[in-house]
Amino acid sequence: MTQPHDIKLGTAIIDDGGSGRRVMVAQLPGGGGRVVDLNRIELLRQTKLGEGRPDVLADALMPHSLRQLLCSGPRGIQRARHTLSYAEKWHQKSGLPEGLAPRPGSYRLLPCLPRPLSIRTSQGHFLDRLNVHGPGSTLPAVSDPTMAIVGSTDDKYAGYCIAATSPIGPVLGAWLCIGQLQSGDITVKIGANENSASIDAWADLIPPKLNPSEVFLLPPPMLRLPPIAPPEGQIVIETSFERLEICYGAEPIHPVVQ
Repeated sequence: MTQPHDIKLGTAIIDDGGSGRRVMVAQLPGGGGRVVDLNRIELLRQTKLGEGRPDVLADALMPHSLRQLLCSGPRGIQRARHTLSYAEKWHQKSGLPEGLAPRPGSYRLLPCLPRPLSIRTSQGHFLDRLNVHGPGSTLPAVSDPTMAIVGSTDDKYAGYCIAATSPIGPVLGAWLCIGQLQSGDITVKIGANENSASIDAWADLIPPKLNPSEVFLLPPPMLRLPPIAPPEGQIVIETSFERLEICYGAEPIHPVVQ
């Protein structure tokens, strides 16, 4: 069963045969890369409970937007855990329909917070919150990999994600891991070059007070990155909870949600 620090939340475009829906999703544990549409799961749960307006209640309890959920604070996160636990039990018993838990290839992961309330660096600089990039982005230069923490309504932050800086805007990973920063390594691979740093290096850092969905980029770790990237290559930033792939080349093409 999912433990409190294991839940990972993100934002995805799900292909429904049309233009696609942008929704908040969670990783389905043991689902082979499938993600759970938490709002639709909650809608069906409320329908089975006999609620008169299950759609209204589901939107209030489990919104489509991760940013809206974070504004609910710890209670909102706990509701997400409860909804995901319900989905897990359903999947273990009879398998979730693909309309509720799409398979890889039928969804596209965006930055976990495509539109954060704000995003700032450890030097106190505020970056363009409307120009956030995510998995698969193409950047014009090698980026400084790091981690980011995301604010909540209480004194603790909601969770953390992979991040990077770039000349054309900040990069956030697909998954916001709920809970406090875990131990492990962050590894960066650029061509044949590979370097790692311990996440424990940030253990004693005291982040500023953050409002819900505000993002704080931690200071980049000391990694020896090549000064010039080989043409048309790839940056891979990897931790125990995510593998984030970023392309780089002459033409910066980036999947930003309009």
